Amino acid sequence: MMYRALIAFLLFALSAPAAAQADFSRQVVTSEGPASVSVTIYRNPNRRAANDMNLRYLAGYALVTEQRTVDLPAGEIDLRFEGVAGGIIPQSAIVTGLPENVLEKNRDAALLSPSALLNGYLGQGVTIRRTSGATGEVQEFDAVIRTDASGGMVMQTADGFEALQCTGLNEAIIYPAIPEGLSAKPTLSVRSRVTTPTRATVTLSYLATGFDWQANYVADISDDGQRINLFSWLTLANGDETSFADAQTQTVAGQPNKGRDTIARASGGAVNLACWPEGTTSDIITRYEQERNRFGGPPPPPPPPVMAPMMEAAADSIMVTARKVMAQQGDLGDLKLYRIPVPVTVAAQSQKQVAFLEKEAIPFVQIYESEIWATDYQASQPLAITLRFQNRKRDQLGVPLPAGKLVAFRTVDGARMLLGEGSLDDKAIDEEVEVTIGQSPLVRLQVDQLGQEEGKNNVRRDMKLTLSNASETAARVEIKLGRSDEERIRKPNQKLGRKDGRDIWIVTLPPSSEQVLTYSVQGQ
Repeated sequence: MMYRALIAFLLFALSAPAAAQADFSRQVVTSEGPASVSVTIYRNPNRRAANDMNLRYLAGYALVTEQRTVDLPAGEIDLRFEGVAGGIIPQSAIVTGLPENVLEKNRDAALLSPSALLNGYLGQGVTIRRTSGATGEVQEFDAVIRTDASGGMVMQTADGFEALQCTGLNEAIIYPAIPEGLSAKPTLSVRSRVTTPTRATVTLSYLATGFDWQANYVADISDDGQRINLFSWLTLANGDETSFADAQTQTVAGQPNKGRDTIARASGGAVNLACWPEGTTSDIITRYEQERNRFGGPPPPPPPPVMAPMMEAAADSIMVTARKVMAQQGDLGDLKLYRIPVPVTVAAQSQKQVAFLEKEAIPFVQIYESEIWATDYQASQPLAITLRFQNRKRDQLGVPLPAGKLVAFRTVDGARMLLGEGSLDDKAIDEEVEVTIGQSPLVRLQVDQLGQEEGKNNVRRDMKLTLSNASETAARVEIKLGRSDEERIRKPNQKLGRKDGRDIWIVTLPPSSEQVLTYSVQGQ
Protein backbone atom coordinates (compact mmCIF):
# COMPACT_ATOMS: atom_id res chain seq x y z
CA MET A 1 0.00 0.00 0.00
CA MET A 2 2.79 2.39 0.93
CA TYR A 3 4.59 1.52 -2.32
CA ARG A 4 1.46 2.24 -4.40
CA ALA A 5 0.92 5.56 -2.60
CA LEU A 6 4.51 6.60 -3.28
CA ILE A 7 4.14 5.80 -7.00
CA ALA A 8 0.92 7.83 -7.17
CA PHE A 9 2.58 10.79 -5.44
CA LEU A 10 5.53 10.71 -7.83
CA LEU A 11 3.25 10.54 -10.88
CA PHE A 12 1.28 13.56 -9.61
CA ALA A 13 4.44 15.53 -8.87
CA LEU A 14 5.89 14.84 -12.31
CA SER A 15 2.64 15.61 -14.12
CA ALA A 16 1.95 18.91 -12.29
CA PRO A 17 4.63 21.02 -14.06
CA ALA A 18 3.59 19.58 -17.41
CA ALA A 19 -0.02 20.49 -16.71
CA ALA A 20 0.99 23.97 -15.63
CA GLN A 21 3.10 24.34 -18.76
CA ALA A 22 0.16 23.22 -20.88
CA ASP A 23 -2.07 25.77 -19.19
CA PHE A 24 0.34 28.54 -20.17
CA SER A 25 1.30 27.32 -23.65
CA ARG A 26 1.33 30.22 -26.09
CA GLN A 27 -1.84 30.71 -28.13
CA VAL A 28 -2.62 33.21 -30.89
CA VAL A 29 -5.70 35.42 -30.54
CA THR A 30 -6.53 37.69 -33.46
CA SER A 31 -8.63 40.85 -33.33
CA GLU A 32 -9.54 41.65 -36.92
CA GLY A 33 -10.65 45.23 -36.28
CA PRO A 34 -11.88 47.71 -33.69
CA ALA A 35 -15.44 48.07 -32.49
CA SER A 36 -14.90 51.84 -32.22
CA VAL A 37 -12.05 54.17 -33.06
CA SER A 38 -10.99 57.76 -32.41
CA VAL A 39 -8.53 59.65 -34.64
CA THR A 40 -6.87 62.91 -33.57
CA ILE A 41 -4.82 64.50 -36.36
CA TYR A 42 -1.85 66.82 -35.76
CA ARG A 43 -0.40 69.04 -38.47
CA ASN A 44 3.05 68.71 -39.98
CA PRO A 45 5.01 70.95 -37.57
CA ASN A 46 7.49 71.97 -40.28
CA ARG A 47 4.97 72.99 -42.94
CA ARG A 48 4.26 76.69 -43.35
CA ALA A 49 0.66 77.81 -43.70
CA ALA A 50 1.44 79.11 -47.20
CA ASN A 51 2.43 75.61 -48.36
CA ASP A 52 -0.12 73.01 -49.38
CA MET A 53 -0.05 69.54 -47.90
CA ASN A 54 2.25 67.22 -49.81
CA LEU A 55 -0.15 64.40 -50.62
CA ARG A 56 2.70 62.09 -51.64
CA TYR A 57 4.38 62.52 -48.26
CA LEU A 58 2.19 63.65 -45.38
CA ALA A 59 4.51 64.60 -42.53
CA GLY A 60 1.89 65.14 -39.84
CA TYR A 61 0.74 62.42 -37.47
CA ALA A 62 -2.30 61.10 -35.64
CA LEU A 63 -3.21 59.69 -32.24
CA VAL A 64 -5.39 56.62 -32.82
CA THR A 65 -7.43 55.08 -29.98
CA GLU A 66 -9.29 51.83 -30.59
CA GLN A 67 -11.72 49.77 -28.53
CA ARG A 68 -11.65 46.04 -29.20
CA THR A 69 -13.49 43.13 -27.55
CA VAL A 70 -11.54 39.84 -27.46
CA ASP A 71 -12.03 36.38 -25.98
CA LEU A 72 -8.85 35.37 -24.16
CA PRO A 73 -8.09 31.74 -23.26
CA ALA A 74 -6.03 30.83 -20.24
CA GLY A 75 -2.30 30.66 -20.80
CA GLU A 76 0.36 32.71 -22.50
CA ILE A 77 -1.14 34.45 -25.53
CA ASP A 78 -0.06 36.44 -28.55
CA LEU A 79 -2.82 39.00 -29.10
CA ARG A 80 -2.75 40.30 -32.69
CA PHE A 81 -4.35 43.67 -33.49
CA GLU A 82 -4.99 43.58 -37.24
CA GLY A 83 -5.86 46.72 -39.18
CA VAL A 84 -3.74 49.21 -37.25
CA ALA A 85 -2.23 52.13 -39.18
CA GLY A 86 0.66 51.11 -41.42
CA GLY A 87 2.65 54.06 -40.06
CA ILE A 88 2.19 53.05 -36.43
CA ILE A 89 5.01 54.06 -34.06
CA PRO A 90 5.26 50.80 -32.09
CA GLN A 91 7.05 52.31 -29.10
CA SER A 92 4.12 54.70 -28.57
CA ALA A 93 1.49 51.93 -28.29
CA ILE A 94 -0.33 51.56 -24.98
CA VAL A 95 -2.62 48.60 -24.32
CA THR A 96 -5.04 48.66 -21.38
CA GLY A 97 -7.84 46.31 -20.33
CA LEU A 98 -5.88 43.03 -20.36
CA PRO A 99 -6.20 40.90 -17.21
CA GLU A 100 -2.42 40.77 -16.84
CA ASN A 101 0.50 42.98 -17.85
CA VAL A 102 1.89 43.10 -21.39
CA LEU A 103 5.12 41.09 -21.64
CA GLU A 104 6.26 42.44 -25.04
CA LYS A 105 5.07 44.31 -28.15
CA ASN A 106 5.86 43.56 -31.80
CA ARG A 107 5.19 45.43 -35.03
CA ASP A 108 4.57 42.61 -37.52
CA ALA A 109 6.27 43.98 -40.61
CA ALA A 110 5.47 41.16 -43.03
CA LEU A 111 2.66 42.83 -44.99
CA LEU A 112 1.21 41.11 -48.04
CA SER A 113 2.42 42.90 -51.18
CA PRO A 114 3.98 42.07 -54.57
CA SER A 115 7.50 42.51 -53.23
CA ALA A 116 6.79 40.53 -50.05
CA LEU A 117 5.36 37.66 -52.09
CA LEU A 118 8.40 37.64 -54.34
CA ASN A 119 10.85 37.79 -51.44
CA GLY A 120 8.91 35.06 -49.65
CA TYR A 121 9.54 32.69 -52.56
CA LEU A 122 13.20 33.52 -53.08
CA GLY A 123 14.92 30.25 -54.03
CA GLN A 124 11.60 28.43 -54.33
CA GLY A 125 9.47 27.21 -57.21
CA VAL A 126 6.67 29.19 -58.88
CA THR A 127 4.73 28.97 -62.13
CA ILE A 128 5.28 31.49 -64.95
CA ARG A 129 2.32 32.16 -67.24
CA ARG A 130 3.38 33.66 -70.59
CA THR A 131 0.90 34.96 -73.19
CA SER A 132 1.75 35.73 -76.80
CA GLY A 133 0.54 39.18 -77.78
CA ALA A 134 0.22 38.09 -81.42
CA THR A 135 -1.78 34.85 -81.04
CA GLY A 136 -3.05 34.89 -77.48
CA GLU A 137 -1.46 31.49 -76.88
CA VAL A 138 -0.86 30.83 -73.17
CA GLN A 139 2.07 28.78 -71.89
CA GLU A 140 2.84 27.80 -68.29
CA PHE A 141 6.16 26.43 -67.04
CA ASP A 142 8.00 26.01 -63.75
CA ALA A 143 10.67 28.44 -62.56
CA VAL A 144 12.75 29.16 -59.46
CA ILE A 145 13.14 32.76 -58.26
CA ARG A 146 16.84 33.62 -57.86
CA THR A 147 16.78 37.36 -56.93
CA ASP A 148 14.73 39.49 -54.57
CA ALA A 149 12.40 42.39 -55.40
CA SER A 150 15.02 45.14 -55.07
CA GLY A 151 16.19 44.90 -58.68
CA GLY A 152 15.54 43.06 -61.92
CA MET A 153 13.96 39.70 -61.07
CA VAL A 154 16.01 36.76 -62.36
CA MET A 155 14.44 33.31 -62.57
CA GLN A 156 15.83 29.92 -63.46
CA THR A 157 13.94 27.64 -65.83
CA ALA A 158 14.73 24.39 -67.62
CA ASP A 159 16.21 26.49 -70.45
CA GLY A 160 18.53 28.53 -68.22
CA PHE A 161 18.42 31.93 -66.51
CA GLU A 162 16.34 34.88 -67.69
CA ALA A 163 14.82 38.13 -66.39
CA LEU A 164 11.09 38.43 -65.93
CA GLN A 165 9.24 40.63 -68.46
CA CYS A 166 12.28 41.00 -70.70
CA THR A 167 11.04 38.68 -73.45
CA GLY A 168 8.59 41.11 -75.02
CA LEU A 169 5.69 38.84 -73.98
CA ASN A 170 3.04 39.32 -71.32
CA GLU A 171 4.17 37.41 -68.24
CA ALA A 172 2.83 36.79 -64.76
CA ILE A 173 3.97 34.87 -61.67
CA ILE A 174 1.62 32.33 -60.12
CA TYR A 175 2.42 31.51 -56.50
CA PRO A 176 1.27 28.21 -54.99
CA ALA A 177 0.30 29.81 -51.67
CA ILE A 178 0.80 32.86 -49.47
CA PRO A 179 4.07 32.53 -47.52
CA GLU A 180 3.63 31.88 -43.83
CA GLY A 181 3.73 35.00 -41.70
CA LEU A 182 2.43 37.45 -44.30
CA SER A 183 -0.61 39.49 -43.30
CA ALA A 184 -3.01 41.37 -45.53
CA LYS A 185 -3.30 44.11 -42.88
CA PRO A 186 -0.76 46.03 -40.80
CA THR A 187 -0.63 44.25 -37.44
CA LEU A 188 0.59 44.95 -33.92
CA SER A 189 0.93 42.00 -31.57
CA VAL A 190 1.39 41.91 -27.80
CA ARG A 191 2.28 39.00 -25.55
CA SER A 192 0.49 38.54 -22.24
CA ARG A 193 -0.43 35.84 -19.73
CA VAL A 194 -4.01 35.08 -18.70
CA THR A 195 -4.79 32.95 -15.67
CA THR A 196 -8.47 32.31 -16.42
CA PRO A 197 -10.46 32.52 -19.66
CA THR A 198 -12.13 35.90 -20.01
CA ARG A 199 -13.79 38.30 -22.45
CA ALA A 200 -12.00 41.64 -22.25
CA THR A 201 -12.61 45.09 -23.71
CA VAL A 202 -9.13 46.25 -24.66
CA THR A 203 -8.10 49.83 -25.47
CA LEU A 204 -5.21 50.31 -27.88
CA SER A 205 -3.72 53.80 -28.31
CA TYR A 206 -0.79 54.70 -30.54
CA LEU A 207 0.76 57.44 -32.66
CA ALA A 208 0.98 56.97 -36.42
CA THR A 209 2.69 58.90 -39.19
CA GLY A 210 1.24 59.74 -42.62
CA PHE A 211 -1.50 62.23 -41.69
CA ASP A 212 -1.98 65.99 -41.94
CA TRP A 213 -4.65 68.69 -41.92
CA GLN A 214 -5.14 72.36 -42.61
CA ALA A 215 -7.85 75.00 -42.58
CA ASN A 216 -9.23 76.30 -45.88
CA TYR A 217 -10.99 79.67 -45.72
CA VAL A 218 -13.38 81.20 -48.25
CA ALA A 219 -13.83 85.00 -48.02
CA ASP A 220 -16.67 86.70 -49.91
CA ILE A 221 -16.21 90.48 -50.12
CA SER A 222 -19.32 92.65 -50.01
CA ASP A 223 -20.32 94.93 -52.89
CA ASP A 224 -19.18 98.05 -51.01
CA GLY A 225 -15.77 96.49 -50.26
CA GLN A 226 -16.14 97.09 -46.51
CA ARG A 227 -17.08 93.66 -45.10
CA ILE A 228 -16.42 89.97 -45.70
CA ASN A 229 -18.31 86.77 -45.06
CA LEU A 230 -15.89 84.10 -43.87
CA PHE A 231 -16.46 80.38 -44.21
CA SER A 232 -13.91 77.65 -43.46
CA TRP A 233 -13.33 73.94 -43.91
CA LEU A 234 -11.12 71.56 -41.98
CA THR A 235 -9.29 69.55 -44.64
CA LEU A 236 -8.11 66.17 -43.32
CA ALA A 237 -5.64 63.97 -45.22
CA ASN A 238 -4.85 60.30 -44.57
CA GLY A 239 -1.87 58.94 -46.54
CA ASP A 240 -1.91 55.60 -44.70
CA GLU A 241 -3.05 52.30 -46.19
CA THR A 242 -5.57 51.82 -43.37
CA SER A 243 -9.07 53.30 -43.30
CA PHE A 244 -10.83 54.23 -40.06
CA ALA A 245 -14.57 53.77 -40.46
CA ASP A 246 -17.07 55.82 -38.43
CA ALA A 247 -14.29 57.39 -36.39
CA GLN A 248 -14.69 60.06 -33.75
CA THR A 249 -12.39 62.58 -35.40
CA GLN A 250 -10.70 65.73 -34.17
CA THR A 251 -7.79 67.97 -35.13
CA VAL A 252 -5.32 69.88 -32.99
CA ALA A 253 -4.17 73.41 -33.86
CA GLY A 254 -0.73 74.47 -32.68
CA GLN A 255 2.69 72.87 -32.63
CA PRO A 256 3.25 70.52 -29.70
CA ASN A 257 6.87 69.45 -29.33
CA LYS A 258 7.54 66.08 -30.95
CA GLY A 259 10.87 64.53 -31.86
CA ARG A 260 11.73 62.28 -34.75
CA ASP A 261 10.63 58.68 -34.71
CA THR A 262 12.16 55.69 -36.44
CA ILE A 263 9.29 53.97 -38.19
CA ALA A 264 9.61 50.36 -39.30
CA ARG A 265 6.83 50.35 -41.87
CA ALA A 266 5.46 47.09 -43.11
CA SER A 267 7.43 45.57 -45.93
CA GLY A 268 5.52 46.09 -49.12
CA GLY A 269 5.36 47.93 -52.39
CA ALA A 270 5.82 47.12 -56.01
CA VAL A 271 8.30 44.82 -57.70
CA ASN A 272 11.01 46.81 -59.46
CA LEU A 273 11.57 44.99 -62.74
CA ALA A 274 14.58 45.92 -64.89
CA CYS A 275 15.77 44.10 -68.01
CA TRP A 276 19.39 43.19 -68.59
CA PRO A 277 21.33 45.15 -71.23
CA GLU A 278 20.58 44.03 -74.79
CA GLY A 279 22.76 41.17 -76.04
CA THR A 280 23.70 39.72 -72.65
CA THR A 281 21.01 37.04 -72.50
CA SER A 282 21.11 34.98 -75.67
CA ASP A 283 18.05 32.94 -74.78
CA ILE A 284 15.91 36.09 -74.53
CA ILE A 285 17.16 37.45 -77.83
CA THR A 286 16.51 34.10 -79.49
CA ARG A 287 12.91 33.96 -78.28
CA TYR A 288 12.35 37.55 -79.34
CA GLU A 289 13.60 36.75 -82.87
CA GLN A 290 11.50 33.59 -83.01
CA GLU A 291 8.37 35.61 -82.23
CA ARG A 292 9.35 38.21 -84.86
CA ASN A 293 9.94 35.58 -87.57
CA ARG A 294 6.86 33.58 -86.71
CA PHE A 295 4.32 36.39 -86.75
CA GLY A 296 5.91 38.84 -89.18
CA GLY A 297 6.67 41.62 -86.75
CA PRO A 298 7.97 42.42 -83.33
CA PRO A 299 5.96 41.28 -80.34
CA PRO A 300 4.32 44.00 -78.26
CA PRO A 301 6.53 45.72 -75.68
CA PRO A 302 6.32 44.44 -72.13
CA PRO A 303 3.83 46.22 -69.87
CA PRO A 304 5.33 48.87 -67.56
CA PRO A 305 6.13 47.89 -63.97
CA VAL A 306 3.22 48.08 -61.59
CA MET A 307 3.81 51.08 -59.35
CA ALA A 308 2.83 51.38 -55.74
CA PRO A 309 -0.50 53.20 -55.24
CA MET A 310 -0.01 56.93 -54.84
CA MET A 311 -1.94 59.26 -52.61
CA GLU A 312 -2.62 61.55 -55.56
CA ALA A 313 -4.71 58.85 -57.21
CA ALA A 314 -7.36 59.34 -54.55
CA ALA A 315 -6.73 63.00 -53.86
CA ASP A 316 -8.99 64.18 -56.68
CA SER A 317 -12.01 62.82 -54.79
CA ILE A 318 -12.35 64.99 -51.71
CA MET A 319 -15.16 63.84 -49.44
CA VAL A 320 -17.23 66.78 -48.14
CA THR A 321 -19.64 66.56 -45.23
CA ALA A 322 -22.88 68.51 -45.02
CA ARG A 323 -22.33 72.24 -44.52
CA LYS A 324 -24.44 72.27 -41.34
CA VAL A 325 -22.20 69.69 -39.66
CA MET A 326 -19.77 72.11 -38.02
CA ALA A 327 -16.63 71.14 -36.12
CA GLN A 328 -16.78 72.23 -32.49
CA GLN A 329 -13.91 74.09 -30.87
CA GLY A 330 -12.44 73.01 -27.54
CA ASP A 331 -9.24 73.41 -25.54
CA LEU A 332 -6.31 71.01 -25.15
CA GLY A 333 -4.10 72.80 -22.68
CA ASP A 334 -2.66 75.74 -24.60
CA LEU A 335 -3.66 74.15 -27.91
CA LYS A 336 -7.01 74.27 -29.69
CA LEU A 337 -9.04 71.14 -30.40
CA TYR A 338 -11.65 70.92 -33.16
CA ARG A 339 -14.10 68.03 -32.80
CA ILE A 340 -16.30 66.74 -35.60
CA PRO A 341 -19.68 66.13 -33.90
CA VAL A 342 -20.65 63.08 -35.95
CA PRO A 343 -18.64 59.93 -36.79
CA VAL A 344 -16.86 60.16 -40.13
CA THR A 345 -14.77 57.73 -42.12
CA VAL A 346 -11.13 58.76 -42.44
CA ALA A 347 -10.50 56.72 -45.58
CA ALA A 348 -7.10 55.44 -46.67
CA GLN A 349 -5.15 57.66 -49.07
CA SER A 350 -7.86 60.30 -49.30
CA GLN A 351 -8.97 63.71 -48.12
CA LYS A 352 -12.10 64.84 -46.32
CA GLN A 353 -13.48 68.31 -45.61
CA VAL A 354 -15.69 69.28 -42.68
CA ALA A 355 -17.06 72.78 -42.04
CA PHE A 356 -15.95 74.46 -38.82
CA LEU A 357 -16.49 78.23 -39.17
CA GLU A 358 -19.12 80.54 -40.63
CA LYS A 359 -19.06 84.28 -39.81
CA GLU A 360 -20.75 87.16 -41.61
CA ALA A 361 -20.27 90.92 -42.03
CA ILE A 362 -16.72 91.11 -40.67
CA PRO A 363 -15.33 94.64 -41.19
CA PHE A 364 -12.00 94.75 -43.01
CA VAL A 365 -9.72 97.09 -44.93
CA GLN A 366 -7.87 96.39 -48.14
CA ILE A 367 -4.36 97.79 -48.17
CA TYR A 368 -1.58 97.94 -50.74
CA GLU A 369 1.78 97.35 -49.15
CA SER A 370 5.47 96.68 -49.63
CA GLU A 371 8.60 96.39 -47.51
CA ILE A 372 11.77 97.85 -49.05
CA TRP A 373 15.28 98.83 -48.01
CA ALA A 374 15.32 102.62 -47.66
CA THR A 375 18.50 103.14 -49.73
CA ASP A 376 17.84 100.64 -52.52
CA TYR A 377 16.83 101.66 -56.02
CA GLN A 378 13.52 100.07 -57.05
CA ALA A 379 12.19 99.99 -60.59
CA SER A 380 8.44 100.40 -60.96
CA GLN A 381 6.80 97.40 -59.30
CA PRO A 382 3.29 96.37 -58.20
CA LEU A 383 2.24 96.49 -54.55
CA ALA A 384 0.86 93.51 -52.65
CA ILE A 385 -2.90 93.40 -52.00
CA THR A 386 -3.60 92.54 -48.36
CA LEU A 387 -6.87 92.01 -46.49
CA ARG A 388 -6.69 93.14 -42.86
CA PHE A 389 -9.28 92.48 -40.15
CA GLN A 390 -9.41 92.13 -36.37
CA ASN A 391 -10.21 88.82 -34.71
CA ARG A 392 -12.58 90.40 -32.18
CA LYS A 393 -16.12 89.61 -31.06
CA ARG A 394 -17.24 93.19 -31.65
CA ASP A 395 -16.10 92.71 -35.25
CA GLN A 396 -18.30 89.61 -35.67
CA LEU A 397 -15.38 87.19 -35.23
CA GLY A 398 -13.48 86.53 -31.97
CA VAL A 399 -12.57 82.83 -32.37
CA PRO A 400 -9.22 81.04 -32.65
CA LEU A 401 -8.28 80.74 -36.32
CA PRO A 402 -6.02 77.79 -37.22
CA ALA A 403 -3.39 78.26 -39.92
CA GLY A 404 -4.42 77.61 -43.50
CA LYS A 405 -5.11 78.90 -47.00
CA LEU A 406 -7.65 81.63 -47.87
CA VAL A 407 -9.38 82.25 -51.19
CA ALA A 408 -11.10 85.62 -51.74
CA PHE A 409 -14.09 86.21 -54.06
CA ARG A 410 -16.16 89.20 -55.08
CA THR A 411 -19.40 89.36 -57.06
CA VAL A 412 -19.24 91.42 -60.26
CA ASP A 413 -22.37 91.84 -62.44
CA GLY A 414 -23.96 88.87 -60.71
CA ALA A 415 -20.97 86.57 -61.25
CA ARG A 416 -18.71 85.39 -58.42
CA MET A 417 -15.11 86.19 -59.39
CA LEU A 418 -11.81 85.10 -57.86
CA LEU A 419 -9.71 87.97 -56.46
CA GLY A 420 -6.76 85.94 -55.22
CA GLU A 421 -5.56 83.58 -52.53
CA GLY A 422 -3.16 83.68 -49.61
CA SER A 423 -2.56 82.16 -46.20
CA LEU A 424 -2.65 82.97 -42.50
CA ASP A 425 -0.83 81.57 -39.48
CA ASP A 426 -2.54 80.50 -36.24
CA LYS A 427 -4.36 83.53 -34.85
CA ALA A 428 -5.64 83.90 -31.30
CA ILE A 429 -8.65 85.97 -30.25
CA ASP A 430 -8.02 89.75 -30.46
CA GLU A 431 -5.08 89.34 -32.85
CA GLU A 432 -4.84 91.25 -36.11
CA VAL A 433 -5.17 89.10 -39.23
CA GLU A 434 -3.50 89.98 -42.50
CA VAL A 435 -3.77 87.88 -45.66
CA THR A 436 -1.95 88.86 -48.86
CA ILE A 437 -3.99 87.66 -51.84
CA GLY A 438 -1.97 88.95 -54.79
CA GLN A 439 -0.37 91.98 -56.44
CA SER A 440 -1.94 95.03 -58.05
CA PRO A 441 -0.72 96.14 -61.47
CA LEU A 442 -2.50 99.46 -60.92
CA VAL A 443 -1.00 100.54 -57.58
CA ARG A 444 2.79 100.73 -57.86
CA LEU A 445 5.95 102.15 -56.33
CA GLN A 446 9.29 103.32 -57.64
CA VAL A 447 12.42 104.38 -55.73
CA ASP A 448 15.17 106.58 -57.18
CA GLN A 449 18.37 107.91 -55.69
CA LEU A 450 18.64 111.67 -56.22
CA GLY A 451 22.17 112.05 -54.96
CA GLN A 452 24.89 110.97 -52.56
CA GLU A 453 27.28 112.91 -50.37
CA GLU A 454 30.18 111.33 -48.52
CA GLY A 455 31.33 112.99 -45.31
CA LYS A 456 34.27 112.29 -43.04
CA ASN A 457 32.47 109.64 -40.95
CA ASN A 458 29.25 108.98 -42.78
CA VAL A 459 27.37 108.91 -46.08
CA ARG A 460 24.12 110.71 -46.91
CA ARG A 461 21.88 109.38 -49.63
CA ASP A 462 18.97 111.46 -50.95
CA MET A 463 16.05 109.28 -52.03
CA LYS A 464 12.72 109.71 -53.84
CA LEU A 465 9.84 107.21 -53.43
CA THR A 466 6.95 107.58 -55.88
CA LEU A 467 3.54 105.96 -55.41
CA SER A 468 0.97 105.84 -58.21
CA ASN A 469 -2.65 104.71 -58.32
CA ALA A 470 -4.07 104.07 -61.80
CA SER A 471 -7.33 102.52 -60.52
CA GLU A 472 -10.76 104.14 -60.30
CA THR A 473 -10.94 103.82 -56.50
CA ALA A 474 -8.87 105.23 -53.64
CA ALA A 475 -6.03 103.04 -52.38
CA ARG A 476 -4.69 102.84 -48.82
CA VAL A 477 -0.93 102.29 -49.11
CA GLU A 478 1.58 101.27 -46.44
CA ILE A 479 5.31 101.18 -47.22
CA LYS A 480 7.77 99.92 -44.61
CA LEU A 481 11.32 101.29 -44.90
CA GLY A 482 14.13 99.08 -43.68
CA ARG A 483 17.50 100.45 -42.52
CA SER A 484 20.46 99.40 -40.38
CA ASP A 485 20.82 100.41 -36.72
CA GLU A 486 23.56 102.90 -37.68
CA GLU A 487 21.36 104.68 -40.24
CA ARG A 488 18.77 107.41 -39.67
CA ILE A 489 16.08 108.79 -41.96
CA ARG A 490 16.30 112.57 -42.12
CA LYS A 491 14.06 115.34 -43.50
CA PRO A 492 11.12 113.34 -44.91
CA ASN A 493 8.71 115.63 -46.73
CA GLN A 494 5.80 113.66 -45.22
CA LYS A 495 5.30 112.25 -41.74
CA LEU A 496 6.55 108.72 -41.10
CA GLY A 497 5.19 106.36 -38.45
CA ARG A 498 6.60 103.23 -36.76
CA LYS A 499 5.25 99.69 -36.99
CA ASP A 500 6.90 96.38 -36.16
CA GLY A 501 10.20 98.19 -35.54
CA ARG A 502 10.21 99.79 -39.00
CA ASP A 503 9.60 103.29 -40.32
CA ILE A 504 6.35 103.26 -42.28
CA TRP A 505 4.73 105.66 -44.72
CA ILE A 506 0.92 105.43 -44.69
CA VAL A 507 -1.00 107.35 -47.32
CA THR A 508 -4.36 107.19 -49.10
CA LEU A 509 -4.01 107.71 -52.84
CA PRO A 510 -7.02 109.17 -54.65
CA PRO A 511 -8.00 107.54 -57.96
CA SER A 512 -5.62 108.24 -60.85
CA SER A 513 -3.13 110.06 -58.66
CA GLU A 514 0.51 110.07 -57.62
CA GLN A 515 2.37 111.02 -54.43
CA VAL A 516 6.08 111.44 -53.71
CA LEU A 517 8.08 110.92 -50.52
CA THR A 518 11.55 112.42 -50.40
CA TYR A 519 13.98 111.69 -47.58
CA SER A 520 17.65 111.33 -46.76
CA VAL A 521 19.35 108.33 -45.17
CA GLN A 522 22.43 109.21 -43.15
CA GLY A 523 24.81 106.64 -41.75
CA GLN A 524 28.09 104.83 -42.19
